Amino acid sequence: MKAKDAVTFLSERRRTLLLGGMAVILHGLSRTTKDIDIWMDPLPDAEVWTQTLLELIAHDPSFIVQKIAANNTWENITPANIARVAEQDGMIRMAASDRPLDIFFVPNELEANDFDQVWQRAKPMDGDLRLIDEIDLIVTKQLTGRPTDEIDIRFLHDKIEARYRVILKTCDVKEGQELLDRFATPEIAAYAIRESSDEQVRKFAWNILREMRDQGDPYADELLRELNDQS
Repeated sequence: MKAKDAVTFLSERRRTLLLGGMAVILHGLSRTTKDIDIWMDPLPDAEVWTQTLLELIAHDPSFIVQKIAANNTWENITPANIARVAEQDGMIRMAASDRPLDIFFVPNELEANDFDQVWQRAKPMDGDLRLIDEIDLIVTKQLTGRPTDEIDIRFLHDKIEARYRVILKTCDVKEGQELLDRFATPEIAAYAIRESSDEQVRKFAWNILREMRDQGDPYADELLRELNDQS
């Protein structure tokens, strides 16, 4: 069975989010990926989570189950150890006929209890498979230190900022606060100050930019000085 068919099999049985490089590609970045990453609903626990994987293995016994080992190599494990490894490492790998399928119990920088909110924000695809939202995708790629993830994050940042520039011009304070609470950079906060038609959105953006400056962001400090000079 190919990795894509395995994703379909799993998502028909359990809510599943597409992550990783494939998600970035579907969000519009032209690049390649050697594997497929998914986050399968981790609630209520690892034992229940594992049952769906055992169904897949029973359907196609050719899958090789692996865990990450030293020096980023992969070590084979038995199906009986899946739940333990998932809780310990946050994920397992299943080697399909064409490419690896990395299945997360809990992705980087997220918690099991985050799944429902991340699911609600995601874009529906086929069946119970959804494409993770750009902001949540950035969260999973933070702190990895991998050059590929840094490129992905920059692309996703640019895409989000472009969308925010359109919305922040005319949105009301409720929507503006929701947007900036989820994602804000000094440049986006400064844009809202300059361009928003809503006074309360502008005030909220001023506060965010000041908080960034107080936390030691030199770019926020520079933008505040520029904005004060223009006012």
